[in-house]
Amino acid sequence: MLSVLVFNAIRRNQKTETRSQQASSEVKFEGFHYEPLEEGQIRLLRFCPQEVDELDLFRVELFHARLSQAPEYVALSYSWGSDDSALSIEIMVNNQKYRVSQHLAGALDRLKTNNISAIWVDALCINQRDMIEKGKEVTRMFTIYRTATAVIVWLGQNVDLGHDADMLVQKVREFDQPLEKHHHNLEISQAALRALKRLLAQPYWGRVWIIQEVAAARRAFIFWGHNTIELRSLEALIREYSDLVEGHAIIPGYAQTVLSLRTACRAQQQPRLLDILAMTSDSETSHLRDKVYGLLGLAFDWTVFVREPNYSASVSEKGLCLEMTVAHISWYSSADIIFLRSTQPSQEALPSWCPDYFHFRVHDFDKNMLSYVCFRDVNLGWEKRRAFGASARMNEIIPDTFHISGNRLTLKGNLVGRISALGSLMYEDAGDCEFSNAFPAMEATATEIAKAFRRLLLLCHNQTFGHLSGLDFLTLLYALPEEVFGNAHCTGLKTWLSIHQGFFEGFGVRVIHTPSTEGIAIKIRGMSEPFLVRDEWREYFGSNDPNTRASARRRREYPLDSVLRSIDSTLQERLRLMCIRDQALLGWAHRDAEVGDTVWHLEGCTLPAILRRSPALSQDYGMDIYRLVGHAYVDPVMASGRWIAKEHKSRLVHVC
Repeated sequence: MLSVLVFNAIRRNQKTETRSQQASSEVKFEGFHYEPLEEGQIRLLRFCPQEVDELDLFRVELFHARLSQAPEYVALSYSWGSDDSALSIEIMVNNQKYRVSQHLAGALDRLKTNNISAIWVDALCINQRDMIEKGKEVTRMFTIYRTATAVIVWLGQNVDLGHDADMLVQKVREFDQPLEKHHHNLEISQAALRALKRLLAQPYWGRVWIIQEVAAARRAFIFWGHNTIELRSLEALIREYSDLVEGHAIIPGYAQTVLSLRTACRAQQQPRLLDILAMTSDSETSHLRDKVYGLLGLAFDWTVFVREPNYSASVSEKGLCLEMTVAHISWYSSADIIFLRSTQPSQEALPSWCPDYFHFRVHDFDKNMLSYVCFRDVNLGWEKRRAFGASARMNEIIPDTFHISGNRLTLKGNLVGRISALGSLMYEDAGDCEFSNAFPAMEATATEIAKAFRRLLLLCHNQTFGHLSGLDFLTLLYALPEEVFGNAHCTGLKTWLSIHQGFFEGFGVRVIHTPSTEGIAIKIRGMSEPFLVRDEWREYFGSNDPNTRASARRRREYPLDSVLRSIDSTLQERLRLMCIRDQALLGWAHRDAEVGDTVWHLEGCTLPAILRRSPALSQDYGMDIYRLVGHAYVDPVMASGRWIAKEHKSRLVHVC
């Protein structure tokens, strides 16, 4: 029956055009009466025999069914299209006049010819005027599409596809054959590739709601003009020709996101809501709240953020963002989510500590932070940060002190100190290094400071190189010729080191490199002549014996390369070296930090927070009010016991 349903579809364009001409913009559906749904019920639609009358309207009727009884139905997935009433078509639903878009009318017209017993379509099967019902049905959307016998992806019927589409359909059908009959040609024509690119570039793939509809489908068919393509076979084709598809940029970002989430769902790997919001930030929707609500079924943790969708006009998107953040903090007893705060100009209406879930766009340099908040550590550097933060006594929320009033978040916190010096970002000039009162005096020796810089640079590396003094380690880095950095693909690191030589010297760490006249000769790819390094550095070039230097070249990579790449990965997060002079501490600071900002250990945060006092807000509230700048990392050895919170040292911190 399903193959008949899908592969024997007949177009009926002429009657659709006639109905469009007869549609009257004066008829509205606001008076349409829906019978209330009982618990566990959904509405389904079935076609009625056409009555011969002067209207000749398309006729359907709604009936109720229980999802628990696994009714047989097909779910329609489509984009709603224009709200322009002049482009809508009048149909009869339960003998009442109802207007639907031309796009939906075309889909119903196509499906009617396939003897389908029941259809679920959101525009008709949900009372769109009942906000309570709509909110409840939204949370069941994934289940509705997962339970359906098949999902029909409707891309439209009045499409001139030409020969290219026929070539694609022919190629896809090769993947419909049983494995033993699957002797398809290994080549794919350019015409088929062009059609594939056109298919996946349809506006449909960029809509929010279709993402979970396609991801949930057990079996899905694409109706594109007169063509029908099974999605499972299309996915097999894409996998088979992945090199060609990727090389020709066949799959746009929208479609790639949809197919990736579908793969995850089929593998029973439901991601977190924050991950999904980041993946779908460019997807489009007519209603802003659907940017979140339209994706809930895909996330295993959506109930942490939302009890149920709220479409009430009495609550703003800003208020909903605040509620979602509070819910996340309360559930996990963790305030780390504040580091995903809004950074886009369009998000300025939100407090500095609140993410904008409806315009959720994570900065490229904050992708690792997103993983961290979702309890994944992308590299050793983030594991170290989490371990250090978890060792403090204030890493969990104390309900009595966690409070939100309007835009103000109140937490208990400890002041670590004030930033007195900042290095520059990678690819910035030396002039971007900042100091208060020239170079800050430190209550630490140059030897201790050099070791701290070594630990900070090796944040993401699995070795500490403790057998080298901090000065020797820095001297090694500065002694390396440019070709070493080039071979490790870290040329930006070489420039960064050159810019920061004066920064290190400002703390008494003087890196003086003079070319060696003795040592072992190392031949680097790209260099015509070898260069000499100290004998004790030979292990970093894979040579314990000066006579076995060729072995490192045969391996095509030196052990030092991983050191350079780990330092480079830290700098790629756009972090700045920082000094907290009043506590004699060194660390890494967020890219937006400024000299004079303060570093705090806030209750519930496993990362130190950089706060900036707002004079205007402080005057308005009559107390110190801060704005969140970002996160920081403080060298744990220098911090030692001073980092652990003491009750008498903590105070309430107010952030807006």
